[in-house]
Amino acid sequence: MTAMDTQSTLMASAIDSYNRYAEGLDSKNWPLVRSCFADEVFIDYGSISDPTGSPDVARQADEWLKVLQGVINGFDFTRHTITNHRFDFNGDEVSCTAYLTADHVIFPDPAMPVAGDKDVVTVIGEYTNWYVPGPVGLQICRSKLVVNCNRGNLALLGEAMTRAAALGN
Repeated sequence: MTAMDTQSTLMASAIDSYNRYAEGLDSKNWPLVRSCFADEVFIDYGSISDPTGSPDVARQADEWLKVLQGVINGFDFTRHTITNHRFDFNGDEVSCTAYLTADHVIFPDPAMPVAGDKDVVTVIGEYTNWYVPGPVGLQICRSKLVVNCNRGNLALLGEAMTRAAALGN
Protein backbone atom coordinates (compact mmCIF):
# COMPACT_ATOMS: atom_id res chain seq x y z
CA MET A 1 0.00 0.00 0.00
CA THR A 2 1.41 3.39 -0.96
CA ALA A 3 1.55 6.40 1.34
CA MET A 4 -1.26 7.98 -0.75
CA ASP A 5 -3.41 4.86 -0.29
CA THR A 6 -2.77 4.91 3.45
CA GLN A 7 -3.72 8.59 3.70
CA SER A 8 -6.87 8.01 1.64
CA THR A 9 -7.88 5.14 3.93
CA LEU A 10 -7.26 7.26 7.04
CA MET A 11 -9.21 10.18 5.57
CA ALA A 12 -12.19 7.94 4.77
CA SER A 13 -12.09 6.49 8.29
CA ALA A 14 -11.99 9.96 9.90
CA ILE A 15 -14.92 11.19 7.78
CA ASP A 16 -16.80 8.02 8.72
CA SER A 17 -16.14 8.80 12.38
CA TYR A 18 -17.60 12.31 11.99
CA ASN A 19 -20.63 10.87 10.18
CA ARG A 20 -21.22 8.18 12.82
CA TYR A 21 -20.89 10.81 15.55
CA ALA A 22 -23.46 13.12 13.94
CA GLU A 23 -25.83 10.26 13.16
CA GLY A 24 -25.48 8.89 16.69
CA LEU A 25 -26.21 12.24 18.30
CA ASP A 26 -29.19 12.93 16.05
CA SER A 27 -30.71 9.47 16.51
CA LYS A 28 -29.70 9.30 20.19
CA ASN A 29 -27.92 6.07 19.40
CA TRP A 30 -25.45 6.22 22.27
CA PRO A 31 -23.54 3.02 21.45
CA LEU A 32 -22.85 4.51 18.00
CA VAL A 33 -21.61 7.77 19.56
CA ARG A 34 -19.46 5.81 22.02
CA SER A 35 -17.86 3.84 19.16
CA CYS A 36 -16.41 7.11 17.84
CA PHE A 37 -14.22 7.64 20.93
CA ALA A 38 -11.14 5.94 22.31
CA ASP A 39 -11.52 4.86 25.94
CA GLU A 40 -9.70 7.99 27.13
CA VAL A 41 -10.31 11.31 25.45
CA PHE A 42 -9.30 14.94 25.89
CA ILE A 43 -12.27 17.28 25.35
CA ASP A 44 -11.95 21.01 24.74
CA TYR A 45 -15.29 22.53 23.77
CA GLY A 46 -14.44 25.86 25.39
CA SER A 47 -17.10 27.22 27.72
CA ILE A 48 -19.39 24.31 26.78
CA SER A 49 -17.10 21.69 28.35
CA ASP A 50 -15.32 23.85 30.95
CA PRO A 51 -17.77 22.97 33.76
CA THR A 52 -17.27 19.25 33.07
CA GLY A 53 -13.49 19.12 33.35
CA SER A 54 -10.18 20.50 32.20
CA PRO A 55 -9.30 20.02 28.51
CA ASP A 56 -5.77 19.12 29.64
CA VAL A 57 -6.90 16.08 31.62
CA ALA A 58 -7.96 12.85 29.94
CA ARG A 59 -11.43 11.68 30.81
CA GLN A 60 -13.15 8.37 30.33
CA ALA A 61 -15.19 8.36 27.13
CA ASP A 62 -18.12 6.82 29.00
CA GLU A 63 -18.18 9.84 31.31
CA TRP A 64 -18.09 12.23 28.33
CA LEU A 65 -20.98 10.29 26.82
CA LYS A 66 -23.04 11.03 29.94
CA VAL A 67 -22.32 14.75 29.48
CA LEU A 68 -23.52 14.59 25.88
CA GLN A 69 -26.64 12.65 26.90
CA GLY A 70 -27.33 15.25 29.59
CA VAL A 71 -27.91 17.82 26.87
CA ILE A 72 -28.91 16.03 23.66
CA ASN A 73 -31.53 13.81 25.32
CA GLY A 74 -33.41 16.97 26.34
CA PHE A 75 -34.01 18.04 22.75
CA ASP A 76 -36.86 16.69 20.65
CA PHE A 77 -34.76 16.87 17.50
CA THR A 78 -31.18 17.67 16.52
CA ARG A 79 -29.46 17.82 13.16
CA HIS A 80 -25.65 17.94 13.10
CA THR A 81 -24.06 18.72 9.74
CA ILE A 82 -20.27 18.33 9.55
CA THR A 83 -18.56 19.34 6.31
CA ASN A 84 -15.38 20.63 4.64
CA HIS A 85 -12.97 18.11 6.18
CA ARG A 86 -9.31 19.23 6.21
CA PHE A 87 -6.62 16.78 7.24
CA ASP A 88 -3.21 16.99 8.85
CA PHE A 89 -0.83 14.04 8.88
CA ASN A 90 2.03 14.42 11.32
CA GLY A 91 3.97 11.19 11.57
CA ASP A 92 1.55 8.63 13.02
CA GLU A 93 -0.91 11.30 14.17
CA VAL A 94 -3.97 12.09 12.08
CA SER A 95 -6.19 15.08 12.73
CA CYS A 96 -9.12 16.54 10.87
CA THR A 97 -10.81 19.92 11.13
CA ALA A 98 -14.37 20.30 9.83
CA TYR A 99 -17.19 22.84 9.85
CA LEU A 100 -20.18 22.23 12.13
CA THR A 101 -23.73 23.51 11.93
CA ALA A 102 -25.97 21.92 14.54
CA ASP A 103 -29.66 22.69 15.00
CA HIS A 104 -31.22 21.78 18.35
CA VAL A 105 -35.03 21.87 18.62
CA ILE A 106 -37.63 21.66 21.36
CA PHE A 107 -41.08 21.56 19.80
CA PRO A 108 -43.89 23.50 21.52
CA ASP A 109 -46.09 20.47 20.80
CA PRO A 110 -44.11 17.25 20.12
CA ALA A 111 -47.21 15.78 18.40
CA MET A 112 -46.83 18.50 15.75
CA PRO A 113 -43.17 18.81 14.67
CA VAL A 114 -43.32 22.48 13.71
CA ALA A 115 -40.59 24.76 15.05
CA GLY A 116 -40.50 28.54 15.10
CA ASP A 117 -37.47 30.74 15.71
CA LYS A 118 -37.92 30.53 19.50
CA ASP A 119 -37.85 26.72 19.35
CA VAL A 120 -34.39 26.34 17.78
CA VAL A 121 -30.83 27.05 18.83
CA THR A 122 -28.08 26.60 16.24
CA VAL A 123 -24.39 26.15 17.00
CA ILE A 124 -21.95 27.07 14.23
CA GLY A 125 -18.29 26.25 14.61
CA GLU A 126 -15.38 23.98 13.79
CA TYR A 127 -14.40 20.63 15.22
CA THR A 128 -10.82 19.41 15.24
CA ASN A 129 -10.45 15.76 16.12
CA TRP A 130 -7.26 13.76 16.63
CA TYR A 131 -7.45 10.03 16.04
CA VAL A 132 -6.00 6.70 17.07
CA PRO A 133 -6.72 3.31 15.49
CA GLY A 134 -9.66 1.51 17.07
CA PRO A 135 -11.78 -1.59 16.53
CA VAL A 136 -14.13 0.21 14.10
CA GLY A 137 -11.61 2.40 12.27
CA LEU A 138 -10.22 5.59 13.70
CA GLN A 139 -11.44 6.74 17.11
CA ILE A 140 -11.28 10.23 18.57
CA CYS A 141 -8.64 10.60 21.28
CA ARG A 142 -8.81 14.41 21.43
CA SER A 143 -11.60 16.73 20.32
CA LYS A 144 -11.76 20.49 20.18
CA LEU A 145 -14.80 22.56 19.27
CA VAL A 146 -14.48 26.24 18.50
CA VAL A 147 -17.91 27.88 18.49
CA ASN A 148 -17.91 30.70 15.95
CA CYS A 149 -21.45 31.81 16.75
CA ASN A 150 -24.84 30.73 18.00
CA ARG A 151 -28.20 31.82 16.72
CA GLY A 152 -31.70 31.34 17.98
CA ASN A 153 -32.95 30.75 21.49
CA LEU A 154 -29.90 30.04 23.68
CA ALA A 155 -32.19 29.41 26.67
CA LEU A 156 -33.10 26.08 25.05
CA LEU A 157 -29.70 24.66 26.08
CA GLY A 158 -30.57 25.07 29.76
CA GLU A 159 -34.11 23.81 29.16
CA ALA A 160 -32.71 20.73 27.40
CA MET A 161 -30.42 19.96 30.35
CA THR A 162 -33.37 20.25 32.74
CA ARG A 163 -35.49 17.98 30.52
CA ALA A 164 -32.66 15.43 30.19
CA ALA A 165 -32.16 15.41 33.99
CA ALA A 166 -35.89 14.74 34.46
CA LEU A 167 -35.49 11.74 32.12
CA GLY A 168 -32.67 10.47 34.33
CA ASN A 169 -29.77 11.52 32.06
